[in-house]
Formats: sequence, C-alpha cells, structure tokens
Amino acid sequence: MKTLKKQINLGGNIALYVIPSTLIHSIQSETIQYIGADPTFEIEAAAETIQHSCKISTIRAGDLYEHTITAFLPGYTVDNLAMLTKLRQYTSLVAILRNGEGNYYNIGNKNEGLRLTFDFDSAKDPSSPNGFTLELTGHLTTPFKPIQFPPIPL
Repeated sequence: MKTLKKQINLGGNIALYVIPSTLIHSIQSETIQYIGADPTFEIEAAAETIQHSCKISTIRAGDLYEHTITAFLPGYTVDNLAMLTKLRQYTSLVAILRNGEGNYYNIGNKNEGLRLTFDFDSAKDPSSPNGFTLELTGHLTTPFKPIQFPPIPL
C-alpha cells in the first residue's frame, strides 16, 4: 500500500521572484541556469498576499495545468511602475515562490511560462493601502516543482 503522508502545513508564500523565459538557458533537475547578467526580478509583495493556485484538466494531448499567482505590491513608486511595465513586455515569465517552510518552487520553463497583468488602486481614503495588484497566469503542460534558489549563470 502507498500512503500519502500528511506534512507540516504552513500555508501561503512569503517571496515571489520572476525570470523572463527567454533569459533561461535550462532547468535541469532542481537547477535553473540563466544567460547573461542575473535576470531575476524580486517582487517585494506583502507576504500575506502571495497566493498560487493550480487547476488540472485533461485535454487530448494530456494534462493541462492552469496556474494563477496573485500578489499585492503596496505603495506606488516610479521605479515599481517601470519594473512592472518592463515585465509586461515579456510574453513568458518563470515564477519562483518561497513557501512558509522556506522551500522554493517554480512554475514555467524556457519553453512555456506565465503572463503578468497588474492594476493600480490608489484606495478611497488615506487609511487604506494603495498599490499594485499583480496576477501571473498561464496554461502550462507542466506542474510546479521544487527548485534551488538563486539561479546560477551558464
């Protein structure tokens, strides 16, 4: 008999990083190798807002994984808007998440990745937080998997 064992379950994610797929050379086993200067973007989102969901469906070619990552980046700066606008120019991003137990996992690879969208809300009153609501989504043929972090140059 095979047993699915319960584990310590600290929900949520505490860190979010993205790498443009075009700058990844390979992902072998649990190692990401990149081309050129370090292409990793750290998104310092509010830790309690980083959520990843994965819905699995079956299509004729096999399993399809619908990944959605949401996060809230508090505040507004010209630099944050410029970084998010730059990331929107990439049509495929690999996301790396760190969960509450300190483990890293990635979603996407050099052939298929996620797409970033974002909205800004100034809030209605001064006591409410303003900032960017981010969403990374994609229909991929691969699930999320454990990864070593940080990535290493080729």
